[in-house]
Formats: sequence, C-alpha cells, structure tokens
Amino acid sequence: MLYTIIPIEDVLEGLDESPPPTVDVAVHGVLLQVEPLTHFSGRVQRLISSDPQAYLNPQYQPGTILHWT
Repeated sequence: MLYTIIPIEDVLEGLDESPPPTVDVAVHGVLLQVEPLTHFSGRVQRLISSDPQAYLNPQYQPGTILHWT
C-alpha cells in the first residue's frame, strides 16, 4: 500500500523502462560496470572491488566518463 498525494501516474512513471546495457571492464585491475556511450568511451555505472582504496579514486566514481583506444 502506498499513501501519497502524488498521482499514481507520476509515481510509476519510468518504471517499465529497462536500464541501459552495461559491460564489465577491468581498468588497472579494478572491475567496473560501464555504460557504453561510443565505441571509444563509456560512463562508469558501478565499481566492483573489494579494495577500499579503489573507492577513494575519483577516476572510478560513478558518472565518470572513461576513454579508451
């Protein structure tokens, strides 16, 4: 049960859309889930690592654009 003053159409908007496809990429030994933007770049969606230092690296934070050749 959901009690809200917002119309149900607004609450459920976008619920049926599927998330963008992602690929797993290893960068310097760190596994990242990346949303491909072009053939040579992608946006970091998620960091998958057990190393706490990897989470402190701004290069791996979600939303960062990665470029490769």
